[in-house]
Amino acid sequence: MRMKRKKRLPKLLKWLFAIIIVALIILAIWWGWVRSHSNELWKIVSEQCIPHQQLSISTASPCIDVVLTPETKRGYAIFKDRKGPLHFLLIPTAKIDGIESKELQQPDSTDYLYQAWMARYYLAQQVGKPISREMVSLAVNSAYGRSQEQLHIHIACIKPEIQAQLGSQMDTFSEKWSSVPYGINNHHYIARTLTESQLREVSPFQRVAMEVSDAADNMEKYGLALVAYTGHNNMPMYLLLANRLDIFGMNVGHTSDIQDYQCDLLKTENLF
Repeated sequence: MRMKRKKRLPKLLKWLFAIIIVALIILAIWWGWVRSHSNELWKIVSEQCIPHQQLSISTASPCIDVVLTPETKRGYAIFKDRKGPLHFLLIPTAKIDGIESKELQQPDSTDYLYQAWMARYYLAQQVGKPISREMVSLAVNSAYGRSQEQLHIHIACIKPEIQAQLGSQMDTFSEKWSSVPYGINNHHYIARTLTESQLREVSPFQRVAMEVSDAADNMEKYGLALVAYTGHNNMPMYLLLANRLDIFGMNVGHTSDIQDYQCDLLKTENLF
C-alpha cells in the first residue's frame, strides 16, 4: 500500500501543477481582455456624448444627459448601463481613472457621489413609478474590482436582503467608523452614518481619505457605497460603506455587488 501511495503522489502533483498553469493562462487571457477594453466608457463619453451635447444635438446620445462646466473639467454624464434595466452610471467628463485619482481629493473637485445621488430620479423615470430613497444605492469599485479606467458611479436599487440586513443593524452604526456586523456578501465592511448636511459638506471620497486610518495612501484598494435610511424623527439619513481589498479574503473591493439592477424591491407593494 505504501508503494502505491508513493507512485500516485507524483502524478497528483503533476495534475495539480497542470491545473494551476491552465488557471493562470485563463486568468492572463481574461486580464488582457479586460485591459484592452478598459477605456470603453471614456471613449463613449469623450468621443460621443460630449461632442453631441456641445453641438446642441437634441440628445447627448448615447448618454442620457451631459452636464458641462467650463472646459468640461468638472462636468459629468449620465449613462444607461446595459447590465440590467435599472442601472445607470455617472461618469465625469474629465479623465479621472478612479477612486484613487488625486483630483477627487482637491477642495474644488465636483462631488460626483452627491451628483450621482441627485441623479437617482432616472431610476424612477425608467420604470415609470416612484422609487423611494431607501431603495437606492450608489457604488464605486476599487481599482482591483473594476473593469474600466474611468471613474464611474453605479446608480441602482439595493438588493432586498442587503437592505434588510443593514436595516436590522442600523442602531449599531454612528458617526464613528465601525465594522458591519457579519460583513456583507461574506466580505468585511466598515460604515458610518451621515446626515443630509454632512453628505453635502464633504465629498465621501475625501471623507474616507481623511477619516479611515490607512485610506489616504491606499484609496485604490477601497470600494465605497452609499445607501439611505430614515432616522429618528423621520430625519433623512445615509450610511456610507467602505470595503477594502483583501486578497486572502477573496475580496477585491467590489461594492456594486450590493446592488440589484432589476430592483426586486419594487415588487414589494408596501415599499412605495
